[in-house]
Amino acid sequence: MRSSSFTVLSASAGDFQRDLGRYLRHVRKANGIPLTQQGWIYKTCLKALATALNIAEAPANERDHGRMWFMRRLLRAMNELSEANQGRLITVNPNGRLLGMPMSQRVKWTFETWRDSDAWNELLRLPLQVSSGHASREASAALGKARLTLLRAIGRLAQVNRPSGDWLTLAELVAYVKRNHYAFLFERRHHGHSQRSLYVSPYHRANNPYGLTFGAVKNEANGWDRVEGGFIVNVLTGPLWWMGLVELGYPSNARQAGGENVAPVAFRLTPAGAWLIGGGDPPTFVERGGKLIVQPNFTVLALEPISDVALSDLDHFAESQGGERVIAYHLTRESLYRGQQSGWDAARVIAFLEAYQGGPIPANVRRSLEEWEAAHRRITFHRNVCVVQFADAEAEQALTDALTPFKPRAIGARFGLIEERDAAEVVAALREAGWTPVLQPAGDQATENALRAGDTGEVMFTQAAPSVYALGKLAQFAELAPANEGKNGARITAASVRAAMSSGMSLDQLLATLAELHDGPIPVELEEKIRAWASFFGDATLQHTVLLELSSDTVLANLLDDREVGPYLTPIEGSAKPLALVQPAHAEIVQAMLRERGINI
Repeated sequence: MRSSSFTVLSASAGDFQRDLGRYLRHVRKANGIPLTQQGWIYKTCLKALATALNIAEAPANERDHGRMWFMRRLLRAMNELSEANQGRLITVNPNGRLLGMPMSQRVKWTFETWRDSDAWNELLRLPLQVSSGHASREASAALGKARLTLLRAIGRLAQVNRPSGDWLTLAELVAYVKRNHYAFLFERRHHGHSQRSLYVSPYHRANNPYGLTFGAVKNEANGWDRVEGGFIVNVLTGPLWWMGLVELGYPSNARQAGGENVAPVAFRLTPAGAWLIGGGDPPTFVERGGKLIVQPNFTVLALEPISDVALSDLDHFAESQGGERVIAYHLTRESLYRGQQSGWDAARVIAFLEAYQGGPIPANVRRSLEEWEAAHRRITFHRNVCVVQFADAEAEQALTDALTPFKPRAIGARFGLIEERDAAEVVAALREAGWTPVLQPAGDQATENALRAGDTGEVMFTQAAPSVYALGKLAQFAELAPANEGKNGARITAASVRAAMSSGMSLDQLLATLAELHDGPIPVELEEKIRAWASFFGDATLQHTVLLELSSDTVLANLLDDREVGPYLTPIEGSAKPLALVQPAHAEIVQAMLRERGINI
């Protein structure tokens, strides 16, 4: 059969392995994915996972997207994923082996896990009403035996009946299995003597090892075509296609070109499928090489065939921006700090990037990484300490003698740090010196009624030494008095409000925070001023981009449908000419792909 007579759904074992790597890296980066009481991923988390896997439209729920559910079941069976918090959280096993294996071993292990374990149950995925009864210990073994029989039948047809790489029709496979392995899924049994034997339907839970009852099965012929035949279709369009072991062919005029349980006209083994199912030689998997390109704007482009190990390392110290054949990452101060927590200091990051780039990274990127690390190392965390805050410089001077025995250490204007002493001892010493301190126990971050603001934005605190938590919240949108002035004070100004807006704070967030801090209602005149100052920015976004103009709308439509080029193009709807936007980082890649298709730029 020639493939020109139908639409081909291609598949790649390497792509499936790459998605397994993306799945694991996303779960690790998210510090686990929570599950509902029923054991499904929450919709918002499922949407984020779909984005990480480059799935255009997130499914309504996990069960409706067989491939995503299949991936989680496989990774769990391989002990790459674990469940914590009494089964309510998916986490990555830190001792997982998958991503460190050679690609051929990864593909083989994944295939064998599906084939031999109870990680997946195709019978529960059939488009039939299936109800479960008792749980049978023989179910997984029986299903594994059925899979093995089917795989041997596929391999035999591929080897004996067809030249290498040719297509097999689904009808041929079904007929072959029905003729040679009729009872591969269910054992047929009769009760009584041969002359008076009674047929026992295997499609009822009491008569099969799976504990399942299949509804709408009227007779033997009807049951075999719908259950056994449906099982064959599901194995082809589900696990074998998902894992990149078969390609599927559908009629060119079909309303639905592919999908789980959508029967194809024909199928053929991929190189990986010919190896694992057809008994052929192992294919060559390109897994070494690839390249990183570090750009002056702190973007890191990971080019195929970059290994999953390298991508996993990148996740430690860079923010993933997504992508298919070219995966973009971004280096930030925060991402480097996260990397430092897992042993990726600036020197190690620079050495890693230069090794994969094959040369020095941009000087500004190197300098920033080193400066960020130096800044991070100036920060020190002190646990179980007592912090004394003074209202002003005079109070700090007056309490010098009372606090000297505790050896306080200045940590900024009007703050002293006392280590290894009980706070109650410090409080007793202050009271003995004639002072009554305001106590704020660890964990108490109450900031209500901390200040009063005037109509023009001036701020007065209700306590001489305001809470550090209140000061922290106020500093997001107000100008605090310089520390060297020796007093507490603040002012809300047009500049401070605009700075808060530019840093990502919304007007509603600002007003809500001020209302929380304010003793009583916010003055109406001040609120009107804040609203006016906040509207200074308006709504606008300025981006650098590349504009691509095509010769016709047809050419643009064809490129958008192209599996390789389409993801890089964003069409401008309603334009008079066929135009599309391209991110600058992808311009050279798009240009090269267009030239390959005969389009001169």
